[in-house]
Amino acid sequence: MQTDYSKVNNLLLAYPEKFYNEYESLTAFYDSLIDIIPNSIQLWVICNNQSSIEKLKQKFYYKKINPLGIKGWDEIWLRDCIGLKRENEIIKPYYHPNYCEMAEPGFYNYYYKINKLSKIIIKECISEKIINLPLRLDGGNFVNNGSIAFLTDKVVVDNRELSKSEITAIIKDFTGLQAIILPRSLNDSVGHLDSLLSFTTNNKACISNYPSLPFLKQDIELLYKIRAVLEEEKIEVFEIHDRPIDEAVACNCYLKNKKACFSTARGNYLNFLRLNNTIILPEYTLPTQRETKYYNSINKEILENQGFEVVGINCDQLSKKGGSLHCISYAF
Repeated sequence: MQTDYSKVNNLLLAYPEKFYNEYESLTAFYDSLIDIIPNSIQLWVICNNQSSIEKLKQKFYYKKINPLGIKGWDEIWLRDCIGLKRENEIIKPYYHPNYCEMAEPGFYNYYYKINKLSKIIIKECISEKIINLPLRLDGGNFVNNGSIAFLTDKVVVDNRELSKSEITAIIKDFTGLQAIILPRSLNDSVGHLDSLLSFTTNNKACISNYPSLPFLKQDIELLYKIRAVLEEEKIEVFEIHDRPIDEAVACNCYLKNKKACFSTARGNYLNFLRLNNTIILPEYTLPTQRETKYYNSINKEILENQGFEVVGINCDQLSKKGGSLHCISYAF
């Protein structure tokens, strides 16, 4: 199975200009991101209109860029919806995130469209055989080191008709990986493990280190469990210093008594984008100037000491949508 430390030559992004939702406001951020992608990487950029395709070709003439025109596309969370790459195959779960307690009825049709169009994207740029995985599963909740897949129990919630042992057996049959399912924080409706854990080699992983704040108590307990499992598996651990912010993302939930169902990703540094020896690291504006300076610099220093070339980019606007760099990218 492909991992975050696998050698890659290509990067897939979705360019949100003229999207039909709030993601269009991120267009300037994507311009900045594309500009700092290493020139050795072939960029595949999904657009839903011809004018954006022409703009990208002209604006980034110095990049290896290949725009993909996909009519009707307006999703940026490519890590979650594309699938899991193994050699010459894409193992594709059914993408139907259920983050809100009560989603709008029209969401079913929306995710049916995304699943259908994403298969076109796979054939256009990744050109691999597609194997349908009989599970609802987001790519952000599947972190692996080539032998073990780590997930939170959001996969159990999303596949209520199956037992935990049946889910792990399906993952083993389709990916060849042993699956370890960890209990997520009770206040985490998203349940993506790629905000807490990332492998840098098959036997080394970085995990989040959270400050001791009351609203993070359950998350800190989960991090202890993750560390214990990694140490049991003889995996070396180092830490990234995250500083989550207690703020919510406005969602499409139609519950009258709730303003939102999940939190922003502001302060999540571990959700970085790795492209071979380069790490594109999120930077954030945190509650105080002192915290902002400390967290933006300490994580860059930690990763550079691990031997990486680190390039920072401010992700304040992106994080307000509930995710960061790993979430919006698909490297292969």
